[in-house]
Formats: sequence, structure tokens, C-alpha cells
Amino acid sequence: MPFDVVDRIAAETRRRGVKFVAIMLNKDVDEMIFIAKRVKPDILHIAGMDYTADKEFADRLHRECPGVELMQAVLVDGPDAVNRAKEYSEYVDYILTDSGLAADTGIGASGETHDWNIDAEIVKSVNIPVIIAGGLGLDNVAQCVKEVKPYGVDSLTKTSYKYSDGVMEKDIPKVVEFCKNADEAYKELNY
Repeated sequence: MPFDVVDRIAAETRRRGVKFVAIMLNKDVDEMIFIAKRVKPDILHIAGMDYTADKEFADRLHRECPGVELMQAVLVDGPDAVNRAKEYSEYVDYILTDSGLAADTGIGASGETHDWNIDAEIVKSVNIPVIIAGGLGLDNVAQCVKEVKPYGVDSLTKTSYKYSDGVMEKDIPKVVEFCKNADEAYKELNY
């Protein structure tokens, strides 16, 4: 995405008072730091499978980009995901669990759900916020919130249109309903 577009998106998120998350799908550490310095997101989200954040990267990000938090995606492909999440939790600010591997994006964007029991174990095992993604939509987000009790939830495929050329665009009425369903579930839990 061209930087002028990213700059406009960043400015609009700040104007609206919402967090700006920059999703990194590459493996070039210097490029990720350059982007973080340039666009100054609230959160830098490492989502690709070719690179996962390590302590050295986390330290460098926090040193060179003060105020930028770090989120690492964790592929929930079995019980080993809990150990990976515990390891990352030692130096990242957020964990985002997701399922499946999309050919063009790495972890996530598959529209598939995964075993929420593993997510619940991750939530209990780490002392940082855990956001759940992976096949969440209007039909199951409330159940996920009630069963897993995550810090937050995320949806892409079930709250977006996907065009024949692969481009995705948010379906705003679905996003609103998704948020409403999640909010109601969190209220029931007194969150």
C-alpha cells in the first residue's frame, strides 16, 4: 500500500480516536522498523509465517519507536500454540491467536475456526492481552467471548466482502452487528 494512503488512514484513525494497527506480513526487520518509524502505529502486528518477533526485535522496536506496542500472531494449530504464546508473551505486548494459513497473508485470513480450548489455555497462561481471531463472525463471536474470555476479538473474512480479484472490503453493517454481539457477551461477563 502506498505511504500516502497509509498516512491518510493513520490520520483518520487518530482523528477518530481509535488505535492504528500496522500489520506486517514481511520478514525484513529493517523494513518493519522503517515503516513503524514512518507511520507511527499504536501497534505493530507481526502476522507472517516467515518471520516471528523475537526479544531482539521487540527491544529494538521499543527503543527506536517509543510508544509503539508489539503484537505477535500465533497460529493455533494444536497444543504447541500454548508454548509459543507463552514464549512470545515474555517480550510482546499482545498475542493474537488465529487459524489457518492464507496463501497471501500468512497466519489468518482463512475464515476457519480453531479449537477455542487452546485459546482459553493461552488466555490463562499469559499475563498480556490476548485477542482471538479465526473464523469469527456474527454467528459465533458471543460464544467465543463467553467461552474463552479474551481481551478482544477480531474478524476479517466473515465481516468483509471478497471480490473476484481477491480484494476485500469491510461490510459495515456486519461489523456493527459483530461488535454489538461481542459487546453484549462482554457485558454478560461483567468485563
